[in-house]
Amino acid sequence: MMLLKKNQHIVHKTTLFCKIFWHIVGSSSYIAMVLSSFDDLLNVDTRIDQINLERDALAVQLSSARNKLEKSWKQNSGNGSDKTQFEAIANDISANATSLSDVVTLREKYGDLQVLLQLQNLFEDQERADNNLERLQNLETEINELCELESSKLSIDKLKELHSELQSTKFGVEKSQFAKDIYSKFEEKLVARKAQELVEKFNAFLLEHKWDTPMFAPLSTQSMTSLRDQSATLYQLSQLYVVGEKPSILWNFKSIANNFTVRFTYHFHDVSFKIETYFKFLKEYLGENMHKCTSIFHDEDNGLTRQLVHEQFINYVLQPIRDRINTILFQNDQSTLITLISQIISTDKELSHSFHYHGEGLASLVPPRIWDKWLNYEVHVAMTQLTKIVSDPSNLDKSASEFVKLINKMYEYLEPFYSLESGEILQKYKLLTCSQIFMRLLSSYLDFVLKVDIIADRLPEEQLYQTFIKLQNCNVVSRRISELSLEYIFVHLTDIVNQRENKNYDSILQNVQESYQQIIENGNQGTIVHRIQKLLKESLKNYFKSGNWCLQNGPLDGDSPSSELVNSIKLMTRIMTKLDSLLIPLEVALDIKSQLLNVIVNYFIESILKLNKFNREGLEQLKVDFYALKASLNLPETVCNSQVAVLTEIVKILYLKYDDSSEMFIDTSYIKERDYTKLRSYHGIKLLRDSEIQDALYRVAYGNVV
Repeated sequence: MMLLKKNQHIVHKTTLFCKIFWHIVGSSSYIAMVLSSFDDLLNVDTRIDQINLERDALAVQLSSARNKLEKSWKQNSGNGSDKTQFEAIANDISANATSLSDVVTLREKYGDLQVLLQLQNLFEDQERADNNLERLQNLETEINELCELESSKLSIDKLKELHSELQSTKFGVEKSQFAKDIYSKFEEKLVARKAQELVEKFNAFLLEHKWDTPMFAPLSTQSMTSLRDQSATLYQLSQLYVVGEKPSILWNFKSIANNFTVRFTYHFHDVSFKIETYFKFLKEYLGENMHKCTSIFHDEDNGLTRQLVHEQFINYVLQPIRDRINTILFQNDQSTLITLISQIISTDKELSHSFHYHGEGLASLVPPRIWDKWLNYEVHVAMTQLTKIVSDPSNLDKSASEFVKLINKMYEYLEPFYSLESGEILQKYKLLTCSQIFMRLLSSYLDFVLKVDIIADRLPEEQLYQTFIKLQNCNVVSRRISELSLEYIFVHLTDIVNQRENKNYDSILQNVQESYQQIIENGNQGTIVHRIQKLLKESLKNYFKSGNWCLQNGPLDGDSPSSELVNSIKLMTRIMTKLDSLLIPLEVALDIKSQLLNVIVNYFIESILKLNKFNREGLEQLKVDFYALKASLNLPETVCNSQVAVLTEIVKILYLKYDDSSEMFIDTSYIKERDYTKLRSYHGIKLLRDSEIQDALYRVAYGNVV
């Protein structure tokens, strides 16, 4: 009966192949009219499963295919003999390809048509599957007989022999429930039963010899050999699986870890123990026994390498911890769950780094709903700490250092979490901690710095110093962001984001750092220059009003600046001392000073030179005053400023009044021509525009320099 059903199955598949043959030929736009082209037209492999699922639709498809084929023939040929030949071949295959020998005969008749090659492969595979099912029927009888024996009478060699036989029957029977039942019976009724018998003996032997306690005494060679042999035997039994790609359990390691399970259960039968004690007990046990276990139980000849023993010993020792974790995860107490997650994270890190364990860690036990609770808690803690820092505006000057300490604290706390091997779930929460903790903290602190104003009603100079502090705070935090961006975890998270979003970010923290940099380079820097400019202008009021630059006795006290300028110099010296003490980039400080120098140059040109009458002594005093005020900026000598050179060239032209050889240049006819090539050449004038030269020359010509 079984063979009859199998032959009927073959006939059915033969019919399906022929239908596919017609379907594919009918859907082709270009039908070749010779048999040698069939290989290119037929592609049966990808259609079999589809046809099995859509039998009812085949009639419609076949009708449509025949119509298309007839239409194609009408378009490409008026000869109906080819159509008749195609139909005859298809009908012959459909009617007669009912066995392997039939297909061989048809191949001799029509050649190596693709449909016939596929049919032959199908019949051969089915024949092999039929043979495997028959072998399984015979093996079932043998397995049933062995199931009647006591486990002590089951021969391991016989089990190995049966395992080899069963492995060789797997082709073509993957979907057979009969085969699955036989494999399961072998594993559960024979292998597992024999293993359980040996496990009980091995467990007792291991407990008796106290191999994992300080009381463990050196064993005799015979006892050591017995330990190793019992372990190897159980390991070999574990390999006698048929279903699945790997053994579901390694019996020897379950036994080796049994001592820990017994001790753990004994010590922690009372659930009132603090969670931390479970993990402390685990780490101490591994520290004391890991190398001892590897030394005792490794057996290279039987596949128990040192690495395998090391990895699986830890894996099976973790099982009672996993069970306890799963129990705790069902609790609703937030404090307990947060403590548990913290312990899981730190333990997984230690397992990886200290014990070099690369198997499945404890974090994989935590479901997303618990990770969500943990994340919400950590975000709340972080933001609460930030609130303490920014709640007091008067704490602005200390807030940056305190904020960086908070960032460092959060990074140190989360670093073990970031070091865990990333599955999809962990990867998700690593990204979430980065965005909801670090990026949120950084953005919130920047908002505080920009909005806080503790001295709105105070003196302008004090307001300036507040702006200094804001600039410094932004720079301190920005520098820490740069350092964090180079940490491995943030580099790794950046790669993940770039890959997911098809971006090319330099850092996952790039946007928030750019916000800080914009404040440093544009916002606060511009505000600082503006505030200093206002203070300086106010202090120069009397200096601008003095108006007496025709001095009688030369510069006052040689190199001394004008008395009206002294307060301005003191002001700028005081401000620059504050600026130089800030923790800001040197280039930012230099840019501020360079902008201020431009302001000073502009004041001396527009508010003094162009609005006053000078004699030689007055020009000398102007130079002394300018360089005294410039010196208060404390700019390095190596810094060049083009505006200073402009002022110098203007003064140089004004000095032509006292140069007899330059009278031609201050003649009004020369000035009107606006060709100052010779003047530029003689006196090294390089930066002034012609209009600026003309203005300076007219001042000399019209008596503003006497």
